[in-house]
Amino acid sequence: MSIRIITGDCREIIGDVGAVDVVITDPVWPNCPPDLLAGWDRPVDLFAEAVELLPPACKRLIVILRSDSDPRILTAVPSRWPYVCMQALSYAVPMYLGRVLGGTEIAYCFGSPVAARPCRRVIPMWGPKAQPRDRVRAGHPCSRAPVHMEWLVSWWSEPGETVLDPFCGAGTIPLAADKLGRHGIGIEINAEYAEIARRRARDAHLALPLEVTA
Repeated sequence: MSIRIITGDCREIIGDVGAVDVVITDPVWPNCPPDLLAGWDRPVDLFAEAVELLPPACKRLIVILRSDSDPRILTAVPSRWPYVCMQALSYAVPMYLGRVLGGTEIAYCFGSPVAARPCRRVIPMWGPKAQPRDRVRAGHPCSRAPVHMEWLVSWWSEPGETVLDPFCGAGTIPLAADKLGRHGIGIEINAEYAEIARRRARDAHLALPLEVTA
């Protein structure tokens, strides 16, 4: 439907993006390696500050963390979004995270689930298993598989709604939203990654109209 990619600090921008129905995001995680991403040294505070600014009318908040990330970062989620469930996003080829056999990402889901409909009445715990070819690197150090993000968008938003990712990296979540008939907004503080997201959006749309914001 439409994509907006905005370069800047989400804490300074969220209030100006307009109406948002759903937030699906993969924030800087608690055990992020030093200097890998902006905010690596204070991820808990960064997440808390961003979440506090989300529009009150937002219906759902989905937070994606790797399986070895400390979920206590989620204590910052306001009570206005009740906890619903967690969903596992696994890969066909796992990896070793120290002594942990991991690589799976966990989506923690808060808010009001979308309306039930035939064949989609029970919210599943497991997402599709991504193959190695499904994980597009795209020039970002922490890429996510589009098949996973599209699955989350399909389960936690309705067609025509607006999906915001305030830590959008290379833009996989707003791209997934657009592909499935939603409006996708991504905010990214790193100008290089934001430009990668814009390029991916242009490639996806080819000659179609696309709104991008510097």
